[in-house]
Amino acid sequence: MDLRRPTDDQFFHFIQGGGEMGALTRSFDWSQTPIGPPDQWQQSLRTTLGIVLHSAFPMFLFWGDDLICFYNDAFRPSLGAEGKHPALGKKGKEVWPEIWDFIGPLLNKVMTSGEPVWFEDQLVPFFRNGKIEDIYWTFSYSPVYDDSGQVNGVFVTCTETTQKVMIFNRLHDSERRFQNLVVNATVGIIVLIGEDMVVEIVNDAYGQLVGRSREELLGKPLFSVIPETEPHFRDLLDAVRTTGEPIFLSEHPYFVFVDAEKKEGFLNLVYQPYRADDGKVHGVMILCQDVTVQVIAKLKMEEIVAERTQELASANRHLQRSNAELAQFAYIASHDLQEPLRKVATFTQMLEAELGGTTDRQRNYLDKIKNASSRMLLLIRDVLTFSQLARDSDLVTQTDLGTVLDNIVDDLELLIDQKHASITYKRLPVVEAVPLQMAQLFGNLISNALKFTRNGVDPIISVSAEMLDKTALKSYPMLDTRCAYHHLQVSDNGIGFEQVYAEQIFEIFQRLHGKKDFEGTGIGLAMCKKILQNHHGHIHATSTEGKGATFHILIPENQSCFADSSTL
Repeated sequence: MDLRRPTDDQFFHFIQGGGEMGALTRSFDWSQTPIGPPDQWQQSLRTTLGIVLHSAFPMFLFWGDDLICFYNDAFRPSLGAEGKHPALGKKGKEVWPEIWDFIGPLLNKVMTSGEPVWFEDQLVPFFRNGKIEDIYWTFSYSPVYDDSGQVNGVFVTCTETTQKVMIFNRLHDSERRFQNLVVNATVGIIVLIGEDMVVEIVNDAYGQLVGRSREELLGKPLFSVIPETEPHFRDLLDAVRTTGEPIFLSEHPYFVFVDAEKKEGFLNLVYQPYRADDGKVHGVMILCQDVTVQVIAKLKMEEIVAERTQELASANRHLQRSNAELAQFAYIASHDLQEPLRKVATFTQMLEAELGGTTDRQRNYLDKIKNASSRMLLLIRDVLTFSQLARDSDLVTQTDLGTVLDNIVDDLELLIDQKHASITYKRLPVVEAVPLQMAQLFGNLISNALKFTRNGVDPIISVSAEMLDKTALKSYPMLDTRCAYHHLQVSDNGIGFEQVYAEQIFEIFQRLHGKKDFEGTGIGLAMCKKILQNHHGHIHATSTEGKGATFHILIPENQSCFADSSTL
């Protein structure tokens, strides 16, 4: 007999339709089971099975002494992708061996007593999807009576509640963690519910702030316990509870009475709406941090800072006046000192002419006087130039450094030819600067490169430029990261110096070589450093003795970043 095409609707109408499980039931060879073929089934089995197969609710049916298994499409997903399906027609103990210790006695109780059983959110783990899974169920076992009125089966209605239980457990765990967090928090926390502001949650830290224990606060309206705070905080709490908008207060003063003594201080406060499961605001959660010590310290610090600021302002005025006087002195002194030196040089020449023929010893003395007066005159002029470097703030303009180098090369043309030197440069930038100071800067560097040369080696001097990238800029803490800087390098193949002296060479009057070896006053590189400071830049040098030197110039493209600066 082909059960997929029943010939007698009187006997087989109950397994028509029923989805996938209806089709499997029709095609199953029931003659090999203890309950026999469908045309021999009792009417009670037919009726019950018809209900199961055509129900949209998950149902399962155990029938007979062997508890043969039936189930519908709604129950099918509970068996998973890999596991017990198809369990149709199998004995219950064969299908559910891993949980038989639990469900076997329940089924036996229903079969023998006829009393139903019911469980809610019961953990019943079994094998599915290739493994044993923890599964929660809400289910009932009900007796099914056969045609003779005896219990001959168990009717199972069930729904899987794993997701609900997992969500509940997570919420429960979250609530427990929240409670633990509140209780153990070092900041004061309190949750107030309703218009009466009843304390639902509070921790010891809050109790310490108001001088009450948790037991004194829990379950009571807050302002009945600490009424002195109501005029200052009631409106804030009502605003948060009614609008659902948080409020933040910093260094807010407060006071409470503790044993008739007034306790006062300052708090950082967060008023947060406290929502229930329905999403509505049911109260307010308050976080309180005692910042009394910090506020008092800050107030004292502000007083100290105000005093120090006044002292610094006064000191700065004195310093500016001293600097102005010093600059004026340097300027006047330099001018006044030049006249006596010119007289020394003039009378030395007159004395030399008056003497006529001189001995070698006399000529040596006269040469020493002339050389010393020349060096002194050069030194005075350099000091005068150095003292004037900071007076050019009104002369800042767009300066083409290529044009500056062109002019310097023209000025030094004879010396360059004499030294057989070569100077190369190209694509130098245009920057906001004082043109005269840029000429002094590069004039000193090129002059030094032509001065400190190696015997028998033609000088080679190169000047290059590139933008300083952001990563490299971070390596120079003295520079302003808001600005764009050019990195210029002036390199030579001269005598160089040991790197240990790289800082010393920029100090005024510092020399690495004797006056007999190389002329100079020791001011040139100090002037370069001062010029770069005036322009909010930086200069440093790298070198190896006997292998030349490279001077690195970092100069901003414009001076607009420093509009509030006291220099250029």
